[in-house]
Amino acid sequence: MTKNWDPSESWYTACVGEKGHYYHQAVVLPNVFRLLGKFSSLLDLGCGQGVLARQISKDTEYVGIDQSKALIASAKKLSKHGKFIVADAAEELPIEEDGFDRAAFILSLQNMENGKAAIGVAAKKLKKGGKLLLVLNHPCFRIPRQSGWGVEEQKKLQYRKIESYMSAQKIPIQTNPGQKGQSPTTYSYHHSLTDISAWLKAAGLFIETIEEWCSDKKSEGAKAKMEDRARKEIPLFMAILAVRGE
Repeated sequence: MTKNWDPSESWYTACVGEKGHYYHQAVVLPNVFRLLGKFSSLLDLGCGQGVLARQISKDTEYVGIDQSKALIASAKKLSKHGKFIVADAAEELPIEEDGFDRAAFILSLQNMENGKAAIGVAAKKLKKGGKLLLVLNHPCFRIPRQSGWGVEEQKKLQYRKIESYMSAQKIPIQTNPGQKGQSPTTYSYHHSLTDISAWLKAAGLFIETIEEWCSDKKSEGAKAKMEDRARKEIPLFMAILAVRGE
């Protein structure tokens, strides 16, 4: 995440809480730890207020990086374990630690303007054979302002409509639109899978696994069947696990 998240810290922390929001707890974090496997050190890039740090063993060496001073302050307050550093993940990191077993961008890469550079930084901090995990709002189906739900009434089907995908985009996001007065603005940076896979290759990382994760929620009412089918068929998140070459 970037420094323009400072004004949104209180809203974000209230949404995420100590253990993460609903999707953190129900979908993201269980799958993150399944994919990461066993590890003794972890570099968390775009760590926010430290939700990942609070889920790992105290025996694990953990370093969280975020450019937002407010979010790092919140992480230090909420988390009893790990080191938290204010830094730009796309630039050389001001840390001595090196040779991490794992590095991760958990729903954070899409808030970074220079995602390619950030992946390159992460790769350099991994040991040979170390693994990088990207968890993204699904880049094909969850593009702010460029995707949304539609309904085909005759077939009683809910579908996802996509207005733009291949073009890289910088998309302003109102983080707290219900706030009285002007809501803080952050940015989401959209890139295609072609771009992301090229960034991984350029950093010397080889894709081991790609997974797509759906919502586990269930609807009620007249449209429940249609909505539940759409949730099952159209994933919310994409995870990419890549390995640093030997």
